[in-house]
Amino acid sequence: MALGVLAVIEGRIIKFYREKQGFTQGKLAEGICSVTHLSKIERGITEYSSEIMNMLAERLHIHIKKEAESYKRLHQTLRSWHDAIIMQQKEESAAFKVEAELHPLKELPDFRVIYQLLLSRYELYQNQLNKAYDRLAAIQQEEQELTAFEMNLLKHVLGIYYFLTAKFSQCIETLKSIIPEQYNNQEYFYHLALAYHSIHSNITAYYYGEQALRYFRKTLNLLRIIDTETLLLVELNAKELHDYEETKRMYQKLLRTCDVCKSTERKAKLMHNFAFDHHRRKKYIESSGLYKKAMDLMEESEPIYLLTLHGYVRASRKAGNVPAETLLKLAEKGLRLAEKRNSAKSVIDFKCLLALLTNNESEYYRLIEEEALPHIKESGEIVLIEHYKKKLYEYYMAQKKEEEAFKMAQSIMNERVSYYDYD
Repeated sequence: MALGVLAVIEGRIIKFYREKQGFTQGKLAEGICSVTHLSKIERGITEYSSEIMNMLAERLHIHIKKEAESYKRLHQTLRSWHDAIIMQQKEESAAFKVEAELHPLKELPDFRVIYQLLLSRYELYQNQLNKAYDRLAAIQQEEQELTAFEMNLLKHVLGIYYFLTAKFSQCIETLKSIIPEQYNNQEYFYHLALAYHSIHSNITAYYYGEQALRYFRKTLNLLRIIDTETLLLVELNAKELHDYEETKRMYQKLLRTCDVCKSTERKAKLMHNFAFDHHRRKKYIESSGLYKKAMDLMEESEPIYLLTLHGYVRASRKAGNVPAETLLKLAEKGLRLAEKRNSAKSVIDFKCLLALLTNNESEYYRLIEEEALPHIKESGEIVLIEHYKKKLYEYYMAQKKEEEAFKMAQSIMNERVSYYDYD
């Protein structure tokens, strides 16, 4: 007699193929067992003889033992695929994706949602944002039917999507609704840290980064340890600049680790961050050189390329080490790429940069007021909002537009939170 987990698996397989082949329970059970007995077999709540199971399988033209083994293999494939995505093992992840795609049982209710969610996450990893979102939106339509793990995985993947589309407030809200007791993947702490970093909430970003680092160390995930230590290094220099020599030593250590891991992608991101650190320290020549090295390690199709190109043009403009005509062409290239990608933030960034490069001050401040600020408000970047409002205030004062300056100052004060507001 078949019992336990195997009985549940075999029952679900019978139901899957019965429905797939268009059999009613009555038609399949005819001459073999009662409809009631078949119903209980499919739900995994009754014992049954191997003879009955073999007869049901034969009528469906399947080999039940082989199908049960196939079920177990798919279960393991999906787990391994998820692990490979978390570990960011590109080749392994691509191989598991192909294996899962070719598996006939991927549409079985036990696997269908997990498969679609992992496919969405893989697509996000490949920067196929619209494709991934369409898939996620379809899954959201059936939220009531999801298991606790599936629901939390959905929130995690949605959070990543919101981050990649610069909807940082939605990202944070979604990721913080995850219930840790129902979801054993603490990787989402890293994505929370990234989102808080993006809205300049540095202490909170550091807190979640530390939690993510503990998880990655526990799971021996070296690549993600590099990612998280990079983020923590950025946060260390966020509010006030850390000792330069110590910061330089830490970056060089992480760059060497990237070489050991043969992770060119991470090395490029580290170079980008190191370049930004130099820009903040007003070391513009060094910043320009580091941005150039970062770009040389990237493909233009990579998400961070536009940000690095923008940084390179800004730093080089300040350094005066690249001809103005060259910088103008690079900024125009950046704008074309941003428009092609439908990246609203990058489009605005390059428009502002072009206005600066052509000394079109009025257009620069118009872009800040009419395009940059509305977009940034939507993403929740409070510090950046205040930064741009201050620039507008200073511009209005210089232009002797006292009324506009007063309104902007009032807006800054109204949105600023005082510590005493919490009393």
